[in-house]
Parts: sequence; structure tokens; C-alpha cells
Amino acid sequence: MDAIEDSSALWALLCKPGWEIKPNPVKHLLKIKAPDYQEALMLYTNTNYRKFLAMWAASLDCTCALIGIQGMRGSAFKILAATPASQQKLYEDLIFASLRKSISCDSERLVDREFENDISKYSGFYIAETCLHPELRPIVDEIFSNPDKKLALTRMSDNLQLIVSASAARAMSSDSQDVVRRRTTDFWHARDYECFLRMFKQDGGAGFEITYQATTNLPKINPLAPWARFTTSYRFFEIDVGDRTEVYRLGEGKDITLISRPKVVS
Repeated sequence: MDAIEDSSALWALLCKPGWEIKPNPVKHLLKIKAPDYQEALMLYTNTNYRKFLAMWAASLDCTCALIGIQGMRGSAFKILAATPASQQKLYEDLIFASLRKSISCDSERLVDREFENDISKYSGFYIAETCLHPELRPIVDEIFSNPDKKLALTRMSDNLQLIVSASAARAMSSDSQDVVRRRTTDFWHARDYECFLRMFKQDGGAGFEITYQATTNLPKINPLAPWARFTTSYRFFEIDVGDRTEVYRLGEGKDITLISRPKVVS
């Protein structure tokens, strides 16, 4: 299925009975209701569908697309709208995918495989914001200079991951779009996050190591989300931003072990 077929398949899906589309220009939201959870999950986990929805939300001047389930309040999944800088990249990705799928020559497929294998060897990181304070440069340099380490820079005020090494992204089974949009509170077990905050108040200046339970590639509200036990060491940095001080934390993953779903999750 090429990019054009993906688009047609998406519209055909959304036109089926049980689906509902509600753009909300006042709140800048594109709301999509699925007939059940499995259908919503299928839409969310299809990479090309998500790209189209990100561009569609942007074209409607919405901040995101919310995929929910008929009869429930709130949303099950959230897809951020494509930014002007990333929108062209999404178009290029879709066009490139279409071109690749139109080539049936064995030699071309061999080149594709070699190209994909080379990508996995590159050292680098994913970044969520194009504007970072100059004081963060040493941290950025550290992440870039240590591609084998599972490093992630998070802003404490909103728990948003800003920069994530490729090694950390693979450990969390997340792709480049999702990994820099994660928020700690969406994935961590609530009890362990409370423990983290207590340790931060006590030893934030010196840094510390903590073992906690969290989901990997899906938010904890998703009943299908896989859980793992993480051991991570943290260092904290205070940076003056205008009239306030912003605190950032640099986490380095030490160990990850898959576990069964915790009995109590909040």
C-alpha cells in the first residue's frame, strides 16, 4: 500500500458506521470517536495514518487530534499537529514511502535493506524543541557524545522529555515522534512518581538513582501498555529563564526489565 492508498484507506475507515469526526476550531482540537477501543488503537498505531492526522490537524489550525471511544469522556490517544517545520518532512516521508513501494527490483530492495541497517548504526538523538537555552549546550553535547548511553533530558515543570538518545528511545520501544512528547506522569506508576518527588526534594542537588515501574511505548491508561521496571540515575540542573528558574533533569537508564501489569495503577 503506497501513500495515496494509505490516505484513501484512512478516509474509508473514518466513513464507516460508528466513527465520528468533530473538528473544534474554538478549542483548536480535531476530535475523532472510534466505535471501540481496538479500532481506536488500530488507528493510533498505524504510522502513516498518524502522519496524515497530524497534517490534517495542522491544516485545520488545531493543536492536536484526539482519538476517543464512543460513550467515554476524554481521549484514549493524542496526536500532536504537524508543525510548519515538520510538515514538509512528513510530506517527504510519505512520498518517499510511496516511491519505495513502487520499486520491485531485487537490487533496489537490497539497497533499501542496507540503507535501513546503516540508519540503526548512526549515533544521534531525538529533539522536541528547536530553541534551547545556551546553558543547556553542555548537556546536549553530553547526549550527542554518548550514543550508547540511554540518556533523556526532561523539563521538571511539565515533565516533558526534550532530548532523548536513540539508545533510550529503543529501550522504551518508542519512535522518534513519540519519544520526545512523553510526559513522566503519563507513563510512571503514580506511587513511584511520588517517591521520585520526595527524593528530589531531599537529594535533588546531589542527584540520585531510583528504580520505578512505568509503561514503555504506550501511556499507562492504555490497558494494552507493556510495563517494565526501570533503574535510572538522575542529575538536576537549574537554569535562569527570564524572571524564573527552570529545573531540568538528565536521566541515564541503567536497567530495564519487563514485568506484568501492576495490580494498582493510578
